[in-house]
Formats: sequence, C-alpha cells, structure tokens
Amino acid sequence: MKVWCLVFCLVFTFHCQSEKKDYEFLALRLTAQAKTNLSQKLMEAMKEGGIKKAIPFCNENALSFTESIGNQANVQLKRITNRPRNPKNALTKEETEIFSMIENAKGKDGVFPIHLVSSDETVTVYVPITIQGQCIQCHGKTEEVQNETKEILSKLYPDDKAFGYNVGELRGLFSVTFKK
Repeated sequence: MKVWCLVFCLVFTFHCQSEKKDYEFLALRLTAQAKTNLSQKLMEAMKEGGIKKAIPFCNENALSFTESIGNQANVQLKRITNRPRNPKNALTKEETEIFSMIENAKGKDGVFPIHLVSSDETVTVYVPITIQGQCIQCHGKTEEVQNETKEILSKLYPDDKAFGYNVGELRGLFSVTFKK
C-alpha cells in the first residue's frame, strides 16, 4: 500500500511539473513572438517617420496586435502594467499582487521570474517585460524624454503613467491565459 501511494505521488508530482513547464514554454514562445513582431513594426514606423509615426502606431495597433497573436494561438494574450500608458493595460487587483511579487523577486542576475497561476479551467503565465535601451526614449525619466515625444504622448495618452523607467526595470507583464 505504501509503495502504491509513493508511486502515485511521484507520478502526480511529475505530471504537475511537466504541465507547468509546457505552459511556461508555450507562453515564452508566444511572448517572444509578440515582442519581436511588435518591436520590428515599431522600428519600421520609426524609420518611416521617426517618433511622430512610431507613437501613433503604438496607440492604434499595440492592443489589437497583441490580441491578434493570442487569438491565433487560441489563448488570451495581453500586456499589463502598474503604470499604464493606455488604461486598458491597467492591472486588476489580483494582477497587482502578482506584479508586486514578481517585481520584488528580481534575481541577482537582474532577471525577473515568470509566474504561473492555475485554476480548474485555466492556466495563466505571467512573463516579465523589462525596459530595454530603445524603450527609454518614450518611457524614460520625464526630463530625459524629448519635448516632441512628450507632446505627442500627452495628446494620445492624457493620463499617461508610463514614464520614469531605467533600463532593466520591470515595465509590465505579458499575461498569457490558456484554457485547460
């Protein structure tokens, strides 16, 4: 009897661990695709018309672009943050707790952890979005952002809270929700 209990526990534990890794792997692959594609399109807009073209591109396309990638993969994919530029990216109460936990768990290597939340019906994987060098021109400290950029942003996002970041800081999270 004890042997069967031990076998059951080992099989159950292995199954749970492999399930977690599968969801994390899929979420990482999907969010890498979203980051790469969005970054490429943003850089194309920058080349075509500089910041005057890039900011409106984000305003008009970022939400639908992210949602579209999620729909193609049959998941809910969204970007969320504690300091939103677009109010639609604001955190829920539960997400606020998760964001805070991830933000406070930054490793000595500067990497923020991935977090997984599982329920009976869904698994949500939270993947950190960190500030990179190219992000600073729109998300950096207010005094470091060019006036032209601030003017465009204030017209498109009157309640903008997405300033004041340094390279390597947590900007937000990708939330990837899978149906079980």
